[in-house]
Amino acid sequence: MSLSIYFLDNDGEDVEQQVCLNITHNLNKVVDECGKLVGKEYYELIWRSEELLGVDNGKVPVSFVLQRLPALIADLIKHEKELVQYLPSNGWGTFEGLICFLCNYLKDCYRNKDSFVYCCR
Repeated sequence: MSLSIYFLDNDGEDVEQQVCLNITHNLNKVVDECGKLVGKEYYELIWRSEELLGVDNGKVPVSFVLQRLPALIADLIKHEKELVQYLPSNGWGTFEGLICFLCNYLKDCYRNKDSFVYCCR
């Protein structure tokens, strides 16, 4: 199982057919525990951003995510030693892979900053 992230326009259509980010659900525990450690809703930001805003999935402005991703990336890197214990024991997902995914998400948010985020879980 995985999380796929798409960027949509005002009509709910894919902004770019080639842009789809994907990450294993096995890493959501790392993100969730990071959020608990620093008092932020990081799990919700990545996996359920629409719930933070109280909007339908696909209606989360990219700007909402874009403003928060740098702090998440910084907090993960800062607390890596405490968080590695939450990596999946089955080996499906790495800390480096999580950081790369989030950096790509940040880059794609910047490139599609007038769009909306749709999370397929």
